[in-house]
Amino acid sequence: MKRWSPDADYNARPWIMIAGGAAICAGSTAWSIYAREWGFWLALTCIAGAGLVIGGGAILQQRQHYRARSKWRRTMSR
Repeated sequence: MKRWSPDADYNARPWIMIAGGAAICAGSTAWSIYAREWGFWLALTCIAGAGLVIGGGAILQQRQHYRARSKWRRTMSR
């Protein structure tokens, strides 16, 4: 069974993933510009940051889709 988390934490989690992923990707890009090389680990770090951004966006989209189709939402609109 999943642990309960407060609504503020539940709603903030995908945004934290998006912001963290963007910061990781921007940081690895800035580091590669500073170092004047694009190594394997910098590329891997940037890909991981992009993955976090995509994952956070997917979570937001999934929640929006679920809420639009939920029975609670349909009965409240009547």
